[in-house]
Amino acid sequence: MTTPPGAAVDVVVVGSGSGGKMVAQQLAQAGRRVVLVERGHVGGFCPFLACVPAKSLLLSARSGLSWVAARAVRDEAASHRDDAAAAAQLVDDGVEVVRGSATRIAPGRVDVDLHDGGRRTVEAAHVVVGTGSASVRPPLPGLDDAATWTSEEALSASDLPRRLVVLGGGPVAVELAQAYRGLGSEVALVQRGPHLLSREPSWAGDVLAAALAADGVDVRTGDPAAAVEDGRLRLESGASLEFDRLLLATGRKPVTQGFGFLDDWLTDAGALRTDARCRVVGDDGPVEGLFAVGDVTGISDYTHTANHQARTVVGEVLGHGRDADYSAIPRAVYTDPTVFCVGATSGARSARFEVGEVERATLVELSRRREVTGAVELFVDEAGVLVGAACVGPDADSWGAELALAVRARLDVDLLWHHVRAFPTWSEAIFPALEELRG
Repeated sequence: MTTPPGAAVDVVVVGSGSGGKMVAQQLAQAGRRVVLVERGHVGGFCPFLACVPAKSLLLSARSGLSWVAARAVRDEAASHRDDAAAAAQLVDDGVEVVRGSATRIAPGRVDVDLHDGGRRTVEAAHVVVGTGSASVRPPLPGLDDAATWTSEEALSASDLPRRLVVLGGGPVAVELAQAYRGLGSEVALVQRGPHLLSREPSWAGDVLAAALAADGVDVRTGDPAAAVEDGRLRLESGASLEFDRLLLATGRKPVTQGFGFLDDWLTDAGALRTDARCRVVGDDGPVEGLFAVGDVTGISDYTHTANHQARTVVGEVLGHGRDADYSAIPRAVYTDPTVFCVGATSGARSARFEVGEVERATLVELSRRREVTGAVELFVDEAGVLVGAACVGPDADSWGAELALAVRARLDVDLLWHHVRAFPTWSEAIFPALEELRG
């Protein structure tokens, strides 16, 4: 179904990242007339230039594949960055896909510069903004003349750099540092703060730093970059690192400029301010008919967060809305060891137990001749309710899911202590921490 230009539709979605695509697809399946505007890949960064190729390279490096083989696997996993199938699926579901760039987004209306050279205005009862985020380019002297990569460029590159310097210490930085090191690059990682993964408990970043160093990554923490000079990154300490590519992984910012958004809709960080129903909020309250999902909200830059917001918007538009709940959004880093955190990693009390002390670790160490590192730390409030957890260890993204559900359900220590976990599994590391908290 193609809606005539200028005709009103039920919903127009700007941006087809994970959240925007889900909103468009589910509302069209529910019988609503939906137009989706996309300036780049239908499906957004995740399947083509972020999550999927990143995890593919990590797994290939862990499996010992060569760069050429890993690149081929990555490109196949990312559909060779061809979004035709994703666009066709949306059309089959009843979504009208418009290729173009939104130039103005307002309640009830979106103006679009079409890729074929024309212009179009789409009027709709509901407008959903999913314009995503963009890599931050740090204000570093000499950077403009350097051979730099964004994460998107690193995840679509055809050549393997001999010397790669990664600037940053967050999830993207550590994942790409480990992947490229495993595929044959000499890698240095520079983090301005004292710990990697600065938003998580410091011990988690320290365990990961030690693991990266054991893999051969030159990890530099607490020594900020000062300038780029003649193919070298000079640090404030005076040390310098030579590179063929400098990967900029110092964070991302919401894409909110150039659409005519009112200043009172934006947070101090430049994100669209939203309420619990994902409605854009101004000084006078929710803006009628205007929603936002994904990175543009500045709440969390994970795909699963965008999907949670998308379900919230779909429910609201269909008349059975419920509040989004961000209390238990998992924060996963797919390195080896894996890092999985959820909720508030600070509380009235906490207890930690080393993953290497469970029987599963003994079996793995005997069979693989490799030490198991990591721990689980649980955080509870004064009533003994679990409010957060940090897990580092093999497959922590899987066995840590129990704790994400526990945080979401506000389970207490006593109930979790009585829960039976299979033997021998990694999740047995949770029990001693609970026992300490239970006292």
